[in-house]
Amino acid sequence: MFYIIKNLFKRSLKQNYLTALIKVIAPKIVLTHVSDSEDFHIVSKILNNKIKFIAIQTYTPIAFNTMFSEEGKKNFFIPKLFCYGKFDELFYKKKKVNIGSFEAVGSIKSSLCYEYVKSEKLKINPNKYDICLISETVVDLTKVDHPQVKNLDDCYGLVAEFTHRLCKKHNLNMVFAGKCAKDTVEGRREIYFYKHYLKNYNFEISQSPKETTKYSSYIDVMQSKLVIACWSTLLREAISFEKKILSFNTAGHPDVIFPGPGVTFPQESICILTKPSYELFEERVLKILSMTNKEYFSQLGKEKSFLMVPTVETASILRKRLIQALEYNTNDNIK
Repeated sequence: MFYIIKNLFKRSLKQNYLTALIKVIAPKIVLTHVSDSEDFHIVSKILNNKIKFIAIQTYTPIAFNTMFSEEGKKNFFIPKLFCYGKFDELFYKKKKVNIGSFEAVGSIKSSLCYEYVKSEKLKINPNKYDICLISETVVDLTKVDHPQVKNLDDCYGLVAEFTHRLCKKHNLNMVFAGKCAKDTVEGRREIYFYKHYLKNYNFEISQSPKETTKYSSYIDVMQSKLVIACWSTLLREAISFEKKILSFNTAGHPDVIFPGPGVTFPQESICILTKPSYELFEERVLKILSMTNKEYFSQLGKEKSFLMVPTVETASILRKRLIQALEYNTNDNIK
């Protein structure tokens, strides 16, 4: 309480509370999977000399976030960031924010899904579905998904409509991977959103019970030949499963391009389509489905590790790094 009162006018009440709480707990390591958390940045800047602060990437960084404003950069501080691939390191370096060191390890979520499938002895058929369509709508009514991109909802709807039209025409087997749990308010909102765009289709969104929903989309991806979305992070994560992907993104806005804003990526890549034409969409999807993985990835325009390094061992690598961090003195770097 004394610390909070003493620093009441220096920073927010929450940041003072977190700092005081961590000082009392006195851990050797503090972790976050929210790498753009201002609270994490400020607290780590205060306590970094005594405690190791580590961020683990779990989503593609957003270019227009307020933390990249001149004022936001003053508080930005991540001593150690475990990221997806070289793309993310270049993104943050281009933003000129304070990150002590990077290590590209891939997706922790994908890796934990590998472990889950193995521990539960689930049988995975990598060719069960021709196409996995990723649901991308925002179902939290308190949030607006990228308000500066006025047509983003329509883009989400268009990729869903085109994918359903294609699968119906060519009798392709598809799974519509939902992002929300079954029989929840969020899940019903997700279905309601797509009813507006898929009113001519008897569609079904794959939603799992709340207990298993965190891996359900990843398992759908693992069992599909091609993954389609507008610009979901799951497209990059699908690469960790050696899956072909297509970003069909007609927004025309630099803040929501694939694989992410701020870093040059070949927009003529086989994995990117930006023109709102069904004929071009149909042609591209059928072409990708006819290609071998080797043929497809040779036309990506970059090594696939640029977007996502192999992630089968990501969880194991992170566990080893954390053990190493515990063994070193707090003033040493994490190797």
